[in-house]
Amino acid sequence: MRQPSGQPTPPIKPPNRGNEGAQYLSTRGLLIVFAGLAAALVLGYLLVSKLVDISQEEDCALAHRYNCGAVEVPR
Repeated sequence: MRQPSGQPTPPIKPPNRGNEGAQYLSTRGLLIVFAGLAAALVLGYLLVSKLVDISQEEDCALAHRYNCGAVEVPR
């Protein structure tokens, strides 16, 4: 395109989207983040499971029952 004076128009710059200098995580970084998140979720589940077991044993003992041990089911 040309201006009325005959000179070519300057190229239009894309608008600044605010991500200049932004740093993105590499694939390795994302894998490390997701592995850490998965490990935290698994460890959190195991911790909660153990706390539930302890709470049930305490409830049984506070009820003055004598058979509060873990019950093994024969197969």
